[in-house]
Amino acid sequence: MAEIGVKELKATASAVINEVEGGAAYVVTKRGRPAAVLMPIEQAEDRVLANADEYIRMRRQARASYARRTTADLKDLD
Repeated sequence: MAEIGVKELKATASAVINEVEGGAAYVVTKRGRPAAVLMPIEQAEDRVLANADEYIRMRRQARASYARRTTADLKDLD
């Protein structure tokens, strides 16, 4: 992920947003330290959902079922 300072972001915001819409992602730094992340909304949604409590619980249940060998074959699912 590329880095961009706050000052540079202020000066080139429109161009950076266009790049982000095209799939680029940036770590925004303030005084050399990471302060924020700019990424396409689709990636942000995926990250939020992947860390949502409900999906974490579902992943844990699925892994436990797999470990117990109690999963179903895909052909048996409707």
